Amino acid sequence: MVRSKLLIPVWFPRNSREGTVDEFVEGGTDPLTISLYQMDLDRTQFLLRSYLRIRLQKIEKHMFHILKTDELFNRLSKEEKVFAQRSCDDLKMHLEDSVLSRLPDNYQSILKQSIISEEIDMVPKPQLDMFVVCKTKYYLGHIQLEDGDDGNLDDRGNQRPLEEPFEMEPNVLYFVRYKPIKKLVEEGKIDLY
Repeated sequence: MVRSKLLIPVWFPRNSREGTVDEFVEGGTDPLTISLYQMDLDRTQFLLRSYLRIRLQKIEKHMFHILKTDELFNRLSKEEKVFAQRSCDDLKMHLEDSVLSRLPDNYQSILKQSIISEEIDMVPKPQLDMFVVCKTKYYLGHIQLEDGDDGNLDDRGNQRPLEEPFEMEPNVLYFVRYKPIKKLVEEGKIDLY
């Protein structure tokens, strides 16, 4: 699991720093040193909590899409799967009790606009065309940042020419659309910030 691999380097040093602060207090170490260690510990806890809070917000925002997509669901930790399932069940129950039960039978689905509809058409998907801040670990040349199937048509209905291939230098921040670099992010060649 990717998340577990990311959190282990943050979590274990945090636990050792907690012990270090306690030892410094007991050992009569300089209060400034203790204060610096405590500030570093607080900063780490803040970052970890922020990361987890944002992750849960994203799961909550796209819970129906995550639950119906096996690839995304399998990326979640055991606890996140339980959270997503419970959130989905709670929202369904709330909407059924407050709104859907009062609608005509054909419109009582939370996932479809009408029961007659064969496809799930009311589940929002994450927008992959959003811009993100990223950095690459290595030199990456000839990245196409514009898809040919995006529907980029000019006034006459002709396909617009694609941009020139893009090159990414290591350790330089870039502001690009997520969709064209999605595969590189999943492969670990590009980090998001």
